[in-house]
Amino acid sequence: MKKLLLTGLATIALAAGVFAQGSVLIDNSALANGFTTEIPGAYYNGTMGLEVWMANLASVPAGINLAPGPESGVLGYSAMLGDGNFHLEKTYVAFTAAIGGANLGELDMADVTPGGATVVLALAAWNTAAASWNAMLSSANAGTRAGVLAFTQPTADFVHVTPPPTPKDLNWPNGVDLVMTLPVPEPGAFALAGLGAAALLSFRRRK
Repeated sequence: MKKLLLTGLATIALAAGVFAQGSVLIDNSALANGFTTEIPGAYYNGTMGLEVWMANLASVPAGINLAPGPESGVLGYSAMLGDGNFHLEKTYVAFTAAIGGANLGELDMADVTPGGATVVLALAAWNTAAASWNAMLSSANAGTRAGVLAFTQPTADFVHVTPPPTPKDLNWPNGVDLVMTLPVPEPGAFALAGLGAAALLSFRRRK
């Protein structure tokens, strides 16, 4: 009997962990800050993609939120993956941003622990119709822009609370834009590097 009771309690505990969840509204359309290109304040209008990543952490790890510049998004994304705690929750493809904002609706995350906890969200955005961040990088050209922004995010426990609460509003940091910049060196940079290497070899041969 005691063994059966312990097994039942363990099953309940496991179920509680499995169904720990949190919901958030992916909507920055009414916020003061949003998706921009090159510099803060240059709000983006047009087609874009977005990956939403989540980590059960209390604060944003170092190296993700970088000062805007060429490849800052790629470096921030690499730091996020390197942290090892982030999980991809959803990818939004080929939606339209207006004045740097978009309303993508409710996002229910099944791995928020405990249910309704405050977590860290990382938004990885790009200005093309590519199906993912990696697809964007593989097809990047001189017009491609990408960036990453991470912040702490309260969630609503829609499993253990009755009636289910309203998803939490996006906790986008006030005064901070997600700046999409050039994700890879411009083709001209490679050409210049090649010319420089050739000139150096030629100079060495002459010596």
